[in-house]
Amino acid sequence: MSTPTSYLKPFEEALFERKVRADAIRSFFASASKLSGSNKTSSTVSSLISKDAQSIKYALTKVSSTHIEILERNLCSCDDWSAVFLLHQDDMVSDEVLCQAIKTKIRQCTFSGTVVLGLDLESTSQQKGALLKPGVQQNILISNTIIEPGAIVFNNTIVTNTYIGSNAKVINCGTIQCMSDYKDVMNIEIGPEAGGDRSVDVIPECTLVDICHRLSMTCSNTSKRNNLASIQWDKPTCLSSNIICGEIMHTKSIENVYVDVNASIVNCSSVKHAILLSESSIENAIANDVFLQWKASIVNNSNVSNTLLMECSEIGPNSVVAHTILGPDSHVSCGEVHCSIIGPNTNSHHQSLLISTLWPSGRGNVGYGSNIGSNHTGRIPDQEVASGEGVFWGLGCVIKMPVDVSKAYYSVIAAGVQLPPQSITMPFSLIMSGNHNNHAGMNEIVPGWLLAQSPYTILRSEEKFKSRRKAKRHDYYCGWKIIRPTTIEACMNARNNLVKVAESSSSATTFTIKDVSGIGSNYLSKRGLSLGINTYTEFIQRYALNGLLELLLSGADVEKVQELLSKSKLYHDELQTKSSQVSWPLLPWEEESHENDSKLLMHKLYILSKELLSILQATKENQIDSFAQVCSKCLKKLIEIEESHARQVLRSKQRDDKRGKATVPGYSSSHVKAEDDKVVQLAQKQAKHIISKSNEMILLLLDAQSKL
Repeated sequence: MSTPTSYLKPFEEALFERKVRADAIRSFFASASKLSGSNKTSSTVSSLISKDAQSIKYALTKVSSTHIEILERNLCSCDDWSAVFLLHQDDMVSDEVLCQAIKTKIRQCTFSGTVVLGLDLESTSQQKGALLKPGVQQNILISNTIIEPGAIVFNNTIVTNTYIGSNAKVINCGTIQCMSDYKDVMNIEIGPEAGGDRSVDVIPECTLVDICHRLSMTCSNTSKRNNLASIQWDKPTCLSSNIICGEIMHTKSIENVYVDVNASIVNCSSVKHAILLSESSIENAIANDVFLQWKASIVNNSNVSNTLLMECSEIGPNSVVAHTILGPDSHVSCGEVHCSIIGPNTNSHHQSLLISTLWPSGRGNVGYGSNIGSNHTGRIPDQEVASGEGVFWGLGCVIKMPVDVSKAYYSVIAAGVQLPPQSITMPFSLIMSGNHNNHAGMNEIVPGWLLAQSPYTILRSEEKFKSRRKAKRHDYYCGWKIIRPTTIEACMNARNNLVKVAESSSSATTFTIKDVSGIGSNYLSKRGLSLGINTYTEFIQRYALNGLLELLLSGADVEKVQELLSKSKLYHDELQTKSSQVSWPLLPWEEESHENDSKLLMHKLYILSKELLSILQATKENQIDSFAQVCSKCLKKLIEIEESHARQVLRSKQRDDKRGKATVPGYSSSHVKAEDDKVVQLAQKQAKHIISKSNEMILLLLDAQSKL
């Protein structure tokens, strides 16, 4: 696992760099004022854009009468030329070279206050191919501004209180101003639209680890939490001027912005109080009070305010987003999001509504027409939705607050479902419109449906999250697996609740929350009860038995396995949280086993110790003379489960093919056959590997047993 120093380094470096630049700009203006009031004609200053401030030195020179004459011939004007300076890299350059550079690079501008004009002294022949060459031309007013050599400042109305770095571009803009000091801390109101205690202060370099900690989104019933370090900041950085190291073009109004190297603002109506880290962008949008991390973007007719976009996230086209934290690799398109926290790898690609949704683990989808967040009629908007990891909100579903599905991991809310206020804790479930003959007006829940009917989806999602995780700086906490201790324990809680009902209600055909804890305001059929028990059990045992195989393959003998299995019983005194308890689930990066293989193995053995009796009772052979036989029977059970899993993945894809062929002309010729599908082939490959290794270990166990 990475050390705290290594995984926080990119965030700390970006924060430090912003602070250094802000301080350096104040010093630069102070140096210019000092030079203006002295008898000196020049002084030496450092570049503000370079990470190593000592690597580039500039000469800061007062404009002479000769320079002023050239500038005025070039249609430039100024009330006080004593506050105008030239900035160039070679302090030994001749005045003739300076005059020639002024003649070609600065024209048709009005200057006011302290203005530093950077001169790129490269010859014109070295700049061939560029349509616009570095220089300051055709600007109606430039006031209290520093422009480093190499920048292009062209055809702008007003540029005031601004620093423009080397190689930056400010082209064809309206007003660029910094009205007053602005800070790099923003308050975002998460949760109830009417306001509450979920507001959180963020800086541009925040992670979900930081924000969830600040919002107290932590499980209240665990002493074995993996506490990742958080980015620290002592106090806000005050920025007294715009800082532009990237590009701003064709934008009407700019106020209080920090635009890092390779970041850009293009074709916007208005951008105010914005900090853009490297390679982020705002294009054809309106943005007020926004922080964009690396490669984040706001595009195409979107209106965004009071929002933090983490690395590689995107808003647009045609989106309205306010008071929202958008996690890494997440996307919002054509919809509205308000007062929400959206975790990593979450997608809302269609017209939809997301209000007051707390979704820190993300990894879900919002279907077209989904209305997530309908407050009770006629009252203040003071309710919320707590969404679980991987939840799929289906087409046109209507979610009436308050709703808590934070522990219903990877569940599907089917198309058209109207979900009344409730709490659901059955993971991998399907909630669909109910049969009016059974509990009229209620939806039906099928626990574990995704595991039974669409294991293809789970395997595909696991691979999808790996391949689409582009936010490398957040990788240290975003790379968790779907099948892990928290989801397994949630399935155990759910399975145990279902078993209690099955044992006590033999004659009933349907069940409600009065009978089964965790199913919310839905009903459960007898068939769904049986499917849930069997599916959860197989899922749990597959996880545990893979742990046994892993231990045996590592070289552990039977005695060692027996010893560790006994020790694992002490690993957990109880499951992390009772499913009926109102609390946040353990966040993936807080798990003790997060990026800790030994802890994960111990958890698998702990689950095996809980399931061992059930596994052995299911075997056909009754007599067990040694622990080696126990291991052998367990591995045979693993082979059976893996074969079943591979078949189910294939069948779930084949069902799609069967429907397609029977419905759409030419389906077969334009779709990949189930047998050739990459996910299906991966399932078969994994099963083949586990079965092969299990058979090898069974032979070794039998051989060792025969020698006793």
